[in-house]
Amino acid sequence: MAFLCAACFLIGFDQPATAAPATNVIQIVELQGAVEILPAGAAGWTPAQNHQSLQPFERIRTAANSRMALRWSDQSIVPFGASTELEILPADAPGSQSGLHLIRGVLSFFHRDQPGRIRIITRGAVAGVEGTEFVLAVNDADATTLSVVDGRVKFGNDQATLTLTNGEQAVAELGQAPVRTAGFIANNLLQWCFYYPAVIDADNLQLTADEQRHLADSLAAYRAGDLLAALKNFPAENSGSGAVKLYHAALLLAVGEVAQTEAALAALPKNSERIGRLANALRQLIAAVKRQPSATTTVPQLTSELLAASYFEQSRAIRETSLENALRLAKQAATNSPNCGFVWARVAELEFSFGRPKTALAALDQSLALAPRNAQALALKGFVLAARNDPRWAMPGSGAASAASAPAI
Repeated sequence: MAFLCAACFLIGFDQPATAAPATNVIQIVELQGAVEILPAGAAGWTPAQNHQSLQPFERIRTAANSRMALRWSDQSIVPFGASTELEILPADAPGSQSGLHLIRGVLSFFHRDQPGRIRIITRGAVAGVEGTEFVLAVNDADATTLSVVDGRVKFGNDQATLTLTNGEQAVAELGQAPVRTAGFIANNLLQWCFYYPAVIDADNLQLTADEQRHLADSLAAYRAGDLLAALKNFPAENSGSGAVKLYHAALLLAVGEVAQTEAALAALPKNSERIGRLANALRQLIAAVKRQPSATTTVPQLTSELLAASYFEQSRAIRETSLENALRLAKQAATNSPNCGFVWARVAELEFSFGRPKTALAALDQSLALAPRNAQALALKGFVLAARNDPRWAMPGSGAASAASAPAI
């Protein structure tokens, strides 16, 4: 393969000699958006499937606004961001894991268990890692950026070698020595793989009849809780009103495209108080996920504002008040918009956090009746049903999403 002739970037985890041999099965465990596979020797790309196993020298890529995660045989989970392409590599030694060639894009590695050894090759540098959490990115100019969240890394090439540790970052331009940067903020670096729940109530947008017809397929998926389908079905031509652009920004945030979302919000017209309030709701959600202060000072009134404020209150993590305030705001949102499935899912997760599974299940049933494809609500219902020590009802295919299929709590 041509890339073996180039300088490479290697991430190695030493594995004890007594460890059991790895089976080297790499499996897709998450797909969001458009993800394709190119089998070794094949002429064309084909759509990837969740739970599909990958073989050495197969390539896989994510499209714009898409994400995926792979699981190695040692249970390492590696998320990959949008516009990423990589090639699976065979294990290079007995007892080691299959590796990968990161051609372009970004990955995040976080290993919770006893470390094994995974090769990650790019052009331009070599690194040895003693740790469990880092982010690796390769841009279109083949520059490699390594950001160490936790651990110790020797990062180098023929020109020089650096040692990086927690909170440190370096960039290796192709053919040049790696250079330290000023560092990074982990929350900003990892935004693309964080979860952003839906907070915009579609009714708050007050779309015109023409806009609703133009967005019909996307809005139908959104109201049903399927944010990925809503983004996929959003028209390619985004030249509508501020409300349409705000809706598109909300969909981008659902797949972790924080920079695109913030740019879209900054470009919104400033002549509508309602659009300004909805934009601030999205900004407050971003602040909640980043655990940053919120710049929003207005009292929440719209359902979308109340939902965002609920998540922000929880992020403040004040022992005596945060969850109570978050639930109060979520219930107010449900009173405002009883036909919005997202608000009932939010009420349910907070009720469950207080140890009230019966109340949580009632809210979930209402949420799923309105938005049956809401993954957040479906996952939560599995936890609620498992909480009564009968996990059979929480397993996929057992009818966890159906109120009629589960016995009363």
